[in-house]
Amino acid sequence: MSRAFGKVSILLLLGIFLSSCGDVEKIDQAQPEELAAINAVLKRWREGYENEDVDTYMSSFWPEGFRYESDLGTGEDTTDDVVFDTIRDERESAIRVFSRFQDIEIEISEPPEITLNQERTTAEVRNHYRIQGFVADGETLGDGYTGWFAEGDNLFIFEFRNDEWRITEWFDEAFSEEEIIAANNL
Repeated sequence: MSRAFGKVSILLLLGIFLSSCGDVEKIDQAQPEELAAINAVLKRWREGYENEDVDTYMSSFWPEGFRYESDLGTGEDTTDDVVFDTIRDERESAIRVFSRFQDIEIEISEPPEITLNQERTTAEVRNHYRIQGFVADGETLGDGYTGWFAEGDNLFIFEFRNDEWRITEWFDEAFSEEEIIAANNL
């Protein structure tokens, strides 16, 4: 009996030991200071665009290595894809949008999903967005509409350089019209 009791005691002690070990945070999970810094960049990105402030908007990106890609929600149709390989292209695009539209509104999901690399120098940041913009009073778009709406998911690649986080790559996973209707139960 003492032998059986000894085995039970060892198993019991092992079970207590293992259950007393706390959960260890995953290495790739953002810490509060990293989350706050990345959220601040996303806020600057959104507010710069909404306020049509090109300098604030552009300050959320690293100029070196910048890339933007979007299929504009058309999936397999590559004829309308947008790809910017330089920050200059993104700046020019923002200026065109700001000059044509007013009252731009962006809604993004919070908190974003953040996955860091092991060195904590690169982060994949995912969020959902809805954006709309309107032309000036008395104007219309070519089809008679006074505004536009888009929705989808963003995948941002952030890099930590010079003690700050900024966006280097942006993959706009736009929804098609059918996906927008389904997502909003219209």
